[in-house]
Amino acid sequence: MNIIKWILKGMSSILLVPYLLVLFLSAIYVRIFKSNPKDDIRLVWGSAPIINNKYWSKSMQQKSYKSDTFVSSYLSVINKKDDWDYILTDKYKFIPYPFKCYIAFIESLFKYDVFFISFKGFFIGHTLIGRLQHLIFKIADKKVVVIPYGSDSYVYRRVKSTTLLHGLLMSYPEAARQQNKIKEKVEYWIKHANVVIPGSMGQDGFGRWDVLTPSTLSIDTSQWLPSEKRNTSNGSPNSEPIVVAHTPNHRGFKGTEFLVSAINDLKKEGFNVKLCLIENMQNEEVRKILQSKADILVEQLIMGYALSAIEGMACGIPVISNLTDENYTLPFKRWSFLGECPIVSASPETVKDELRNLITNPELRQDLGNKSRDYVMKYHSLEASGHLFTNVLQYLYGEKESLINLYHPLLSQDKSSNT
Repeated sequence: MNIIKWILKGMSSILLVPYLLVLFLSAIYVRIFKSNPKDDIRLVWGSAPIINNKYWSKSMQQKSYKSDTFVSSYLSVINKKDDWDYILTDKYKFIPYPFKCYIAFIESLFKYDVFFISFKGFFIGHTLIGRLQHLIFKIADKKVVVIPYGSDSYVYRRVKSTTLLHGLLMSYPEAARQQNKIKEKVEYWIKHANVVIPGSMGQDGFGRWDVLTPSTLSIDTSQWLPSEKRNTSNGSPNSEPIVVAHTPNHRGFKGTEFLVSAINDLKKEGFNVKLCLIENMQNEEVRKILQSKADILVEQLIMGYALSAIEGMACGIPVISNLTDENYTLPFKRWSFLGECPIVSASPETVKDELRNLITNPELRQDLGNKSRDYVMKYHSLEASGHLFTNVLQYLYGEKESLINLYHPLLSQDKSSNT
């Protein structure tokens, strides 16, 4: 079997020789004849179909940049085709998918100047010539910004938190078998990318971050509006029920079983509380629930906060996530903006007490909801993303020396532009 694989790999390498010639010639041609002035920079976000590529691209469109999303495919369960500008599975009809990846890479060299990618690379990252990506980008004078999303970059043996590691193993066990492959891609782009922004994942062995931010995630706050629901209930048996929402798309990683247990215990204590599990729904349906039904959102009880928390905060409802581990949170509180975050921090052991406190205090829920909306507007809106990536572009084209203190509460030179 190994001999057959070796033969097939050798044949594939031979077949790729003509493509490599075309690829290098294209990169040289682009470098010489297709260079753009700095005021006409073209951006592309892909090729992983993560929804934040849509939001990031839109934030830069609002800054008058030419910005597209170009992804490999899409998840019809939660996304729509019109979330993306280009989807590889729909392009180049009658051409087999593996060949589409090579064509898309060359086409993008001609169309774009800055590539915002994950550690998986851009379309050809999984191929035999994936390790040539940075060389092609360099020859063509293209810039690369790497932003991880999770499975593209978690090397399990480097994860500092054993509770986070166990949550990952519960939800994504197969990634443990792929650690060496993932590590190679991470180290490849850590070495070669122009900018790396790992967010809260940076503490787990990346060894590099060019911007210190707990999260690069953003949301369209013109669509995710504050909830009009004003529930003044304190959770007593005869009052209106308190609805606790949760998005258990990765139950082990999010600690769903601990939330279910806490809700059941609170019901036994006599509280009128309901658990609303939001799963396998389009984003529009999720938005409707958070804006009209939910009183509290419990996002994840194992580690950090992510897009679901930002959606809840944008809707002006209090959010619970786990921000207890200072190995992860302290740098972002000291040198970035996490110290302003109004999320209620809870672990599997404390979530019941934190829920009880929120359930019995409608004024606290309202106050935290208002602060949550303000936090999202300041740091996770399209305007906030525009601020971040405008600074990234200024750095890429020599207008800034560094991005490391972009959010430093004492050293940031432009605190007002991301409000």
